[in-house]
Amino acid sequence: MEGKDSDVLKYTFYRVLQLIPVWILLSMVVFAIVHALPGDAIDALVPPDAASNPATRAALEKELGLDKPIYIQYLKWLERIVLHGDFGKSITTRRTISVEIFKRLPATIYLAVTAVLVSLVIAIPLGTIAAVKRRTPVDYTATATALLGVSVPEFWLAIMCILFFSLYLGWLPASEYRSPFDHFGLSLMHLVLPAGSLGVRLAAITTRLTRSSMLDEVRKEYVDTARSLGLPERRVIYKYTLRNALIPTVTVAGLQFARLLGGTVVVESIFSWPGVGLVLYEAILGRDYPMIQAAILILATAFVLMNLLVDLIYRWLNPRIRLG
Repeated sequence: MEGKDSDVLKYTFYRVLQLIPVWILLSMVVFAIVHALPGDAIDALVPPDAASNPATRAALEKELGLDKPIYIQYLKWLERIVLHGDFGKSITTRRTISVEIFKRLPATIYLAVTAVLVSLVIAIPLGTIAAVKRRTPVDYTATATALLGVSVPEFWLAIMCILFFSLYLGWLPASEYRSPFDHFGLSLMHLVLPAGSLGVRLAAITTRLTRSSMLDEVRKEYVDTARSLGLPERRVIYKYTLRNALIPTVTVAGLQFARLLGGTVVVESIFSWPGVGLVLYEAILGRDYPMIQAAILILATAFVLMNLLVDLIYRWLNPRIRLG
């Protein structure tokens, strides 16, 4: 056991070391793409007549550091982040970017985690039952439901949820965010609709994947061996087959979570959810380069770290998998 734990620690250490050049390359790509966006931050910051004034433009470029070559701007930006954890200040609000983003990050994580959990609670049982009851009405119903869920856009489902559960039935609030640390029950009520509208669509994708993985596993020799030993069918399915079939599901769930950290801007807008996606959207509209760079870099870093976490979960699901 100690040897296995040592292997996991070594693997984690080497993977973290590998993430350093990946992160640096990622920061370069983010910086280059943001500065390649059309438009000018100064045009968004001041009125057109002031922006057309050469003296005013030169003063603002010097204040914002835009008068220096692009590689100097990047190196200074990277230095502030690595040495001081300083992402700079927002061009439009003049507030500290790290404070703005990390103030919004808990709301986004709260929504993303709940949406992924909702999808797994629906998808794993439904996909497993569909595979076990293959080519039966249960399987056809689950497959058709999953196909319908994939076809429904998130924004349409969110609007329908508001119309039905908030306006028509009056069961749940239609918007706003409540911290679970302030009032847990009220927080859950505000969470149900946004997390549900996201989770249901994710569940449709994960259901189909779980079903396919289960069908692949039940055909393997170890399943026939377990059955030949007289083990109960329920134990064969849920203890042995499902655990191996969950490996692709874990991969997709991890990637879905990472995507939700920065890809829920539409749902956040519909439900007035103060997350990072909404901040990023507003920064893009305002050509707020420092805010865009910081938000994308933080979200991309979370995506990379999720990949590492998924690899470690692989080992827990199947100890036979070699880390290397």
